[in-house]
Amino acid sequence: MIPAASLSPADSMVAPWEFSIELVLVRGPDGRVVAVNQAFARKFGVPARNWTASDPSVLIHSDDLRGWKQATSRLSHAPFRCSHEHRWLTAQGWRWIAWEESAVRDDEGLIVAFRAIGRDVTKRRLSEEHFHKLANAVEQSPLAVIITTPEGLVQYVNPRYTQITGYTLEEIFEKDIQVLRTGFANDADYERFFATVSAGKEWRGELCTPCKNDRKVWEFVQVSPIRNQTDEITHLLCLREDITERKKLEDQLRQAQKMESLGTLAGGIAHDFNNMLAIISGFTEIAMARSADNDDQQRFLKEIYNASQRAVGLVRQILTFSRKTEVSYGPVSVNRMIRDLGGMFAETFPRTISFEFQLAEGLPLIAADQNQLQQVVMNLCVNARDAMSEGGSITISTSRVPGLSISRLGGDSRHQYVCIKVTDTGCGIPPQVRDRIFEPFFTTKQEAGGTGLGLSVVYGVIANHKGFIDLESTQGKGTTFLVYLPIELADTKGLVDENGAATEIPVGTENILVVEDEGSLRTLLRVVLEMRGYKVRTVSDGGEALEFLLGNPGTIDAVLLDLNLPRVSGAEVYTTIRRICPKAKVLVVSGNILPEVRAELEKQGQRVFVSKPYRLHELGRQLRESLDEAKA
Repeated sequence: MIPAASLSPADSMVAPWEFSIELVLVRGPDGRVVAVNQAFARKFGVPARNWTASDPSVLIHSDDLRGWKQATSRLSHAPFRCSHEHRWLTAQGWRWIAWEESAVRDDEGLIVAFRAIGRDVTKRRLSEEHFHKLANAVEQSPLAVIITTPEGLVQYVNPRYTQITGYTLEEIFEKDIQVLRTGFANDADYERFFATVSAGKEWRGELCTPCKNDRKVWEFVQVSPIRNQTDEITHLLCLREDITERKKLEDQLRQAQKMESLGTLAGGIAHDFNNMLAIISGFTEIAMARSADNDDQQRFLKEIYNASQRAVGLVRQILTFSRKTEVSYGPVSVNRMIRDLGGMFAETFPRTISFEFQLAEGLPLIAADQNQLQQVVMNLCVNARDAMSEGGSITISTSRVPGLSISRLGGDSRHQYVCIKVTDTGCGIPPQVRDRIFEPFFTTKQEAGGTGLGLSVVYGVIANHKGFIDLESTQGKGTTFLVYLPIELADTKGLVDENGAATEIPVGTENILVVEDEGSLRTLLRVVLEMRGYKVRTVSDGGEALEFLLGNPGTIDAVLLDLNLPRVSGAEVYTTIRRICPKAKVLVVSGNILPEVRAELEKQGQRVFVSKPYRLHELGRQLRESLDEAKA
C-alpha cells in the first residue's frame, strides 16, 4: 500500500475509496480527469493511470450531455454539491450512473477539484421505467381497472372507471360502494362469483352495472387473483370493458334476424296463402256480380270481399317490411283507406279509446302503395294508443294543402298535397325524444318490447313516396303527426269504386293457357275468362305446361304463368315459352316475386307482373291490354 505522504493531492482525494465498490472520479477545475479509483477503471475497462487529463464528457450519452453540464455547473457556487443521473458508455455498454458530486476547496475557499462518487443504478432505472410504463398503461387504459383486497375492499380505481360510472375512489370509500357486487342480479350469483375468485380461479362474465344518474352500462368483467412469492392471494384485479354499444348492436342484429326469419316464413307461406285469398276474393266477386239485385247478399259478400282484401294487405305488409316483395304503386283513395282501417281500429283498440274522423270530401286519388300507407297510419295510431294508457281520443283527418304552405319541410310550391293528420290526447313527447324519434331502433318502450322500428319505417315509407312528415307535441296535452303526400296523376283503370263493385272484365276470344298448381284457382280463372268469351286451357304444373306447349306450338295467344310450380319452375317454363311461342303474351302471376327473379325475367323481355291475390277485373284488364298490344 502506498504511504499517504507519497500521494499527490488528487490521489489523496481518491485514496479513501481506492478499493471501494463505489465509482470515484476526480476532475480538475478545467473539467479534465485527475484521478479515478479501481472500481471506476474496471467499470469503464481502462486502467486508472490512463484516465489522467482525459475529458469524461465523451462518455456521456448525447441526449444527456446538456443535463450533465447543467448539473455540474452548480458545483461552482453554494452549496457546492449536486446529484444527477445520466447514461455513460461503460465496458458493458450504456449504463445509468448516479453521481453525488462536491467541490473540493482549499483553505482560502478556492475550488481545486471536483469529486464525484457514483454507482450503477441501471436496474433501478429500468425497474422505474417499467413501473411508470405499467402505471401509465393502467391510468390510460380503455378498460376500467379496479384493485381490491381478497375480501373485495377497493384500493384503487383508474380514471376509466370514474369516467364510466361517475364514482371516484373517495366516493367509493365514503359511500361504501361494493364495486365487485354491483351488476350481479342477486346474492346467489355474487356468492358463486366470489367463491370462484377466492379459490384462486379467474371469473369472466357480462354484467349490467348501475352508474350515477340512474344510468346503466353493460360491461364485460374479468376478475383475476394476484399472488405473492409464496403463492398467497394478496389482491384481486378486476378489468371491466364497456360493451354497451356492442349489446345495442347485438340487439339490433337479433331484431334484424327476427325480421329476416319473419320474411322467410312469410315468403314460404305467401304462395299458398295468397292462392286461398285469391280464390275467396275471386269467387266473391263472381257472386257479387250474380246477386246484384239482392241487397242483403251484396252486403254480406262485400264484407267477405273486404276481409279478404285486408288479409291481402297484412301479408303484403309483412313481405314489404321484411323486404321480401317490391313496392307496388297504384291509385289509392286515402279516405276509403282510412275508413277501412277505422273499422279495424274500433274492433282491436281498447274501448277506452275513441276515434273521430274528419275526412275532406273530394280528395283526388294519389299514386301510392296502399299497403305501405296503411302501415303508416297503423303505426301512428298504435303510437297514439300507447301514449294514452288511461284512455283518450284519436282524431284522423284529411285535407288538401298547397305545397307552398309546407315549403319549410321541402314542399314543392308547384304541387298540391294530401295531408293525413293523426292527433291524440296522450302524454306528449319530450323535446329530447322528439329529436330522435325517427331514428332506427330508438324506442322509449324497451320494457314493453318496443323495437324502435315503427316510426323509422313510417319515415322511410313517406320519403319513398316523395312526401313529408311533421310533428307537433305538447307534454301533457297530446301529439299530432302530419303526413303530406304529393297528389300525382294516378292510373284509375279498373279501379274498384267506393262500394266495392269492380268494373267488368273485358271480353275476348283468344286462346289462354293458365299454368297454376292450385286447383280451385285454376277453376276460378277458367270460369271467369270463359264467361267473358276466352278459350281457356289449364295445366297444374310446369312439366304439364311444357308438354302442352311443345305439342301445340303457336296455338296460344297468352299465358297466365305462376312462378312457384311443381316439377318444373315457372322461370324455366317462361324460357321455353319465349323460345317456342315468341308471339304469346305472358302475364307472370305470383304471390312473392323476389327482386332477383323479377330482374332475370325482365332481362328476357318480361314486362307484365301480377301479384297474388289479384282482383279479377284488374287481371282481366291487364290481359286485355297485353293482347291488344300484340295486335297493334
